[in-house]
Amino acid sequence: MLDPWPLIGRDGELSELTVSLATAACRGVVLVGGAGVGKSRLVCEAAGSLAGSGWVVRSVTATASARAIPLSAFGRWAEDMDGASPLVLVRRLVAALGEGAEPERLLVTVDDAHLLDDLSAVVLQHLVLGGAATVLVTTRQGEPAPDAVRMLWKDGLLHRRELRPLSAGHTEDLLTAMLGSSPDPACSARMLRLAAGNALFLRQIVEFASTSGHLETVDGMVRWQVDGVAPSLVELVEAQIGAVRDAVRDVVDVVAVGEPMQGSCLQRVVEQDAIEEAEARALIRTEGDVVYMGHPVFGEVRRNTCGPWRLRRLRGQVALAMRDGAPGAAQAARRGLLWLESDLPPDVHVFLSAARAAGSLLDFGLAHRLFSAADGAGGMGSGVRSRVPLAYTLFMMSRGESADEVLDSVVAADDDEPDAYLNVVTVRAANLLWTMRSPAQSWQVVDDALATAQGSRRHNLMASRAIQLTLAARPRDVLSAMADVDYGGMDSFAATIGLAAECLAHGELGRSEDAVARAVECRRVVGLNDQGRFLGLHLAEFLTFALAAAGRIAEAVDVAEENLRAQQHLPASARVVAEEILGMALLAAGDLDAAVRRLTSHADGGLHDPATSASFPVATSVYRFRPLLAQALARSGDVAGAEATLAAAKADRHPAYVYVTSVELLAEAWVAAAGQRITEARRAARRAAEFARGHDQIAREIWCLQTAVQLGDTGCAARLGELAEVTTAPRAAVAARYAAALAADDPAGLERVSGEFEMMGDVLAAADAAGHAAVSCRRSGRTGRSLTAAARANRLGATAGGAATSPAVAAAALAVPFTNREREIALLVAQGLSNRDIAEVVSLSVRTVESHVYNASSKAGVTERAALAELVRAALG
Repeated sequence: MLDPWPLIGRDGELSELTVSLATAACRGVVLVGGAGVGKSRLVCEAAGSLAGSGWVVRSVTATASARAIPLSAFGRWAEDMDGASPLVLVRRLVAALGEGAEPERLLVTVDDAHLLDDLSAVVLQHLVLGGAATVLVTTRQGEPAPDAVRMLWKDGLLHRRELRPLSAGHTEDLLTAMLGSSPDPACSARMLRLAAGNALFLRQIVEFASTSGHLETVDGMVRWQVDGVAPSLVELVEAQIGAVRDAVRDVVDVVAVGEPMQGSCLQRVVEQDAIEEAEARALIRTEGDVVYMGHPVFGEVRRNTCGPWRLRRLRGQVALAMRDGAPGAAQAARRGLLWLESDLPPDVHVFLSAARAAGSLLDFGLAHRLFSAADGAGGMGSGVRSRVPLAYTLFMMSRGESADEVLDSVVAADDDEPDAYLNVVTVRAANLLWTMRSPAQSWQVVDDALATAQGSRRHNLMASRAIQLTLAARPRDVLSAMADVDYGGMDSFAATIGLAAECLAHGELGRSEDAVARAVECRRVVGLNDQGRFLGLHLAEFLTFALAAAGRIAEAVDVAEENLRAQQHLPASARVVAEEILGMALLAAGDLDAAVRRLTSHADGGLHDPATSASFPVATSVYRFRPLLAQALARSGDVAGAEATLAAAKADRHPAYVYVTSVELLAEAWVAAAGQRITEARRAARRAAEFARGHDQIAREIWCLQTAVQLGDTGCAARLGELAEVTTAPRAAVAARYAAALAADDPAGLERVSGEFEMMGDVLAAADAAGHAAVSCRRSGRTGRSLTAAARANRLGATAGGAATSPAVAAAALAVPFTNREREIALLVAQGLSNRDIAEVVSLSVRTVESHVYNASSKAGVTERAALAELVRAALG
């Protein structure tokens, strides 16, 4: 690692500081901030800058150990001054400091001025009052300073500047610079949380982790295998906490094990005056009625240095103090964990309540610990209320076999809460469908239960059937299955599943208004069952798709962004999926760079953490969103990345996810198009449309046929015209006009369609339509309009980041009036493919390919194959 560390994130402060000090009217500056935020380093850099421009710099540092010695800070200039009175000593010291320097070019820096002895403080005061030097002083926030020092900024003699901790972005930049590689998300998040913008703490953490061998670089990213805290960091924190009485240290330790904790809870455990003293010393801080450590690293250090018995006792005290409150889910889960790790006897009711709360927060690891603790305490019987939640938690952790074993241990499936949705049947069916990847067995479990189920139990089971039908790409059957269901008599979990399934079914059928109506109703019930709150993610995904597929793209992006904001306080697994949903919407809008960033969140934000990647939301999202990432990469020009991503998606294809088959086929189309294999691309888009048509996925069929048209397929007009008659979705009508204009070689119609797509928000389709308009104008001899349309196509494609790989935009850039087949072959020639290779790609004979190459060369005015390739490459930039 570099030494010294680079100064990152302080450019503004450094510039302001050096300018202020060099101003004749300025007597000096006092920097105020917490320990370790970088005051000393900033002073050093500013002093160095002024010294480089001819200033004389005198630097002193005050320390607590020398505070009892008069003039200790200025000792080197106080030699041979024994016997003089204090006033004479002060005058002589001021003169000694200025010897050989002009007062207007003399800088005296004093680090930690709050630790100056009284006489040294008077020297500083005289330097300022007498104009003998410009001074630059640091002092720690919240610490008392000598009166002579304090009056310098209270009376306005020195400019007071408060130095804030580094921002998260600057801290991460500093961390990356010191590590030499980017930290992985888990490493970055933990180090940033502990350092909280404190550069000194960050340095201690990084150096300890590095020298102890706890850092390793994997796939170009640094991982931190956490093990303890740096001894030097412990010393720093202990020095900052200082010599406090036992009651104050108890406050620090209680908050360290219980934060964030309610102030009323803290008051039940420790003395009020000790709380006030700890707050005054900035050892704790309060926001409203919630108490936190003054700095995150304080808690880390105290939890690592307190003895285990003391920690167990303190956790028990906090858990008991929380009993009379009315905490939310987070506090209920926190209380259960504290109880579990305390010296209190096991309490089944506490553990069960906390486990359910943890599950509602998607913290399934904690939920599993607490359910298991309740089981071990003898409170878990064999009925629905006991072991089914444990099995469900294991299922949500993707531990299918363990979940199955727990379900096998349940004596009866309907002896407790027969109307509850989470029962042996539904959990087993879900486990078989997703985790065990056995759709047929899952369907059989529900079939067997439906054979005898009646009333609310039957309605709840129909929700399971609806989601099975959804994944199987049977949207009409979803609506039929739920037509006679009484949502009012259903468990709220089941109602959420049923309504979400109906939302997607309507979206698939091109009924976006009905999809929105079902989503509104679903949102009303999604929060009524704590265990089902994660279903809001799937609802957001289904509604985002329904809107985007219909051509209501701005609304789709709004829904996805709102969903991401709603997940910010939930675990990483929820945020990963929310990022992917937003990536899906941004891909529909044609914002390729942003789409790629969001769709790679499963790699950058979750899958490096085994606990996160194994959670149900993330584990089941990977296959659904990987083909979308492949599309985005292909359309951005990253052909190799797109091919690798698509291959990974196919290798991980989930047998239950039939409904996204067309998404994978469209990814094949765009990957082929990015490689200029246009015939192959059109065939893949047509296969996607045929699959969607065979499964009543009207909205997907329209989207797939539109893609085929974007790739130059002129045979889609009739079917798109039919589809436009059965749906009011904006995309259907525009796509039908696009296909008709392309088939008729109508440049004016193509130009109008390009504008319509842009208004819809589908920027890439707008670029492709403009590209087709340019080619059509060129064929009809309208050179000026062709250039205008080509420029529009290039502008739109470049805005979206996809101009380089779009066949239509590429065709617009070629001024030669090639036929579609000649253009495709010319592009493949430009890639360096032989005639035999090209023949295999486009499914033609070698002789036919040779003929097309000859014709294309003639139109381009060249006689050699190499010249044709060079001309095409030059046209495409």
